[in-house]
This record gives sequence, C-alpha cells and structure tokens, in this order.
Amino acid sequence: MAESEDKQRWWRTLWSWIWPIAIGWVVALGIMHWVISFAIVPTSSMYPTIPNPCYILVDHVATETQAPYRGEVVLFPFPDDPSQIYVKRIIGMPGETVTIHGGHVYINHHELSEPYLHGVLTPGTWGPYHVPAGHYFMLGDNRAVSDDSRYWIHKYVARNTIIGRADFVVWPVSKWTPIH
Repeated sequence: MAESEDKQRWWRTLWSWIWPIAIGWVVALGIMHWVISFAIVPTSSMYPTIPNPCYILVDHVATETQAPYRGEVVLFPFPDDPSQIYVKRIIGMPGETVTIHGGHVYINHHELSEPYLHGVLTPGTWGPYHVPAGHYFMLGDNRAVSDDSRYWIHKYVARNTIIGRADFVVWPVSKWTPIH
C-alpha cells in the first residue's frame, strides 16, 4: 500500500511541475505568434534604418489593429517564395501609381519625401506600377542592393499577408534603436 501511495505522490509532484511549464510554454508561443516576436535581418537591404546582421522586435498587433501606412517598415512572406520572410518599407498604397526616375520616387506624379534615405538617390527608371486594391508596393531603404517590388515577379504584397511592424533593433545591444 505504501508503494502505491509513494507512486501517486511522485506522479502528483511531477504533474505539479509539468502543467505550469506546459501552460507557460503555450502562452509564450501564443504571444510570439500573435503579439510580439523577434526576427533576424541578415541583409543590408534596409540599411541604415536596420543594420545587418541584427535582431528586430516585431509587433504583430500593430498591423492587425491599424491600417498599414506609407513609410511603415513591415515583415511579410516574399510574394515569389512565401517560405522566405522579408522586411521592407511600404511605399505605394492601394490604388496609387508608383514611378521611379531621376533618383526619386513619385506617387501619382508627386515626389515622395523620404528622409530615411539620408539623401541617397534611388537608382534607375522603374514603373509605372499601379498598386491594386488591398496590396502594397515595397522598397528597401538601401535601394542599390534591395531585392524589392521593382524586381519581383509578383510585385505587390497583399494586406492580409503582412506579419507585423518592425519596431526596434534589439541585438546587438550597441545598435539598439527604434525603427521609424
């Protein structure tokens, strides 16, 4: 009888450890999937806004509760290969026409102010791109090396595929900064 009681006590003790850990694990996974997470940026396509390589904090709630806006830096599955996650800046909004020439980006024939480029010009002549409803035209900040909407087969990112907003560079600590 004592052996049976010892076994029950052992199982109760084990269970008292397992269930809080399991619940914590499920809650943490939920938070990382639907609230905030971290992502690595391995390329320099968003330099100088996002240095590389680095880790960024991704806010999933921001893009679910607010409409994406021009200039917002977001993460999304690459339209030509959804197994890859890209981080780029929203440039063209639904219904707009984007053209690039003379080093500048134009939205519906009006030059776009891009202070985050720090005076660097956008090379080449591109467009016009007519952004369909519910989609966005994306560019990296480091336009000379960025693999962005200009080069993709599927030029636009659907609203419902945006994963979240890039909020902070968090690692390495020496490069910690908000992403605007």
